[in-house]
Amino acid sequence: MFFVFFSNRCESLLDALLARREACRLQGPFARWQVIVPGSALRRRIELAMADRFGIGAGVEFDYLAQWLWRKIGCVVEVPASSPYAPDALVWRIFAALEGDWPGKHARLARYLERADARQRFELAGRLARLFDHYLCYRPVWLEGWAGEKPTFVSREGTHRADEAWQAELWRRIALHDESGAFQLPFMRFLRRVARMEDATLAQLDLPAAVDVFCLPSLPPLYLETLRALARVMDVQLYVLNPCREYWFDIVDARRLSWLARRQRNLFHETGNRLLAAWGKQTQTQIESLFEGENPMLERAEFTPHAGSHLLACLQNAFLDLRELEAGSIRLDKDDRSIELHLCHSRIREVEALHDRLLGLFSEREDLRPDEVVVLMPDLAACAPLIEAVFGTAPRERFIPWRITGQGRTEENPVARALDDLLALAAGNAPASRVFDLLRQPLVAAHFGLAESELEQVRDWMRDAGIRWGLDSEQARAVGAGGGHTVESGLARLFL
Repeated sequence: MFFVFFSNRCESLLDALLARREACRLQGPFARWQVIVPGSALRRRIELAMADRFGIGAGVEFDYLAQWLWRKIGCVVEVPASSPYAPDALVWRIFAALEGDWPGKHARLARYLERADARQRFELAGRLARLFDHYLCYRPVWLEGWAGEKPTFVSREGTHRADEAWQAELWRRIALHDESGAFQLPFMRFLRRVARMEDATLAQLDLPAAVDVFCLPSLPPLYLETLRALARVMDVQLYVLNPCREYWFDIVDARRLSWLARRQRNLFHETGNRLLAAWGKQTQTQIESLFEGENPMLERAEFTPHAGSHLLACLQNAFLDLRELEAGSIRLDKDDRSIELHLCHSRIREVEALHDRLLGLFSEREDLRPDEVVVLMPDLAACAPLIEAVFGTAPRERFIPWRITGQGRTEENPVARALDDLLALAAGNAPASRVFDLLRQPLVAAHFGLAESELEQVRDWMRDAGIRWGLDSEQARAVGAGGGHTVESGLARLFL
């Protein structure tokens, strides 16, 4: 069974998820409830909600969609333990393939590589690994065509066709073939085999009875098709955020509508709510894909208008009813700060302004706790070191407990992160904030037996001892500076 629950509020989706957990009976005392989440922050939210509702948050197996599906298709087709096409594995095969002679046949690629050092080639390999990962999810037919001897090109314009030509040759060099020399993507092989299987045969495989997919921001067509195939013999329940209860799949932003009108293709299209049309394209595409074709699907919706009268509530209710908010139609209360815009001259100033605003919120609302606040940003990799510099070095009276979630595997793996940060300290100028960040990592702090209160004492000692950057005088001289504010000199002053 393939079931979709829609709501405009995450709280309603969470209530539905917990109600299903309360109603379903697991097969045996050691069975695990399967829940797919988009990230660790939402996983923690579900765990806390379960603990509040049931008294304990246990018996749940959280996973990410790609990894979970990879293991499930392994019940039908033979696949390795982890995907060889994952970006972190693919990047090394691409890096090795770029060192051959074949790029010389492709002018644009050859011009870049002839001026690129090893680091630049590795950065290019990383970008290509992510690009091929998108192709795997959204354009698998392209890759299967490229892997053949006569690939079908989809570009017509000269530059795009040239880029497609070297991408196709690169893919042929890194694609993995079976013993017979044939190439099939594992997901495509799974779908073709399942299409020929009887439901009774599929049900005998080691598949769970049900899985709940909660609040994914995007659902690639290949993964959706795989979930539909599994839904033949198991319960697949999706919990999807839908900001609008009206039919809003034909709305486009004003610029797009003008473009369509000039080409006489604007039939059935409208603007609706302009902000929803401009910013809701990804959600619009995802929800529309759920209804494509004639696939059997059960659905339920629970839409709840916001009860407040502030600006954010008015905006959310306008989305819900597909209304346009006319200019001057809302009379703001003088204390209404539900939506704020801060214009900052740099990214680090944005983080500083965020820190100041959070301190203001905590002083205004005594019932607000740090674990109730989540901060979203478009480029986490670029902002992570700035967050550590601002939030991690704040004095005790301005310190806010914080944690960064959603980073790559190197950042999420505590051992890998500690090793990576240690190597970065040795190779760089070792600012005091980075030294302390390494020390306060749970793995390192536990090794030295440092509790949270003791870490705060160490922070104060480092500041009072004048430790600013550099591990020792030799490292300081290597970057052309004196050694009076290194970790070595600061420790000497502390010992004295």
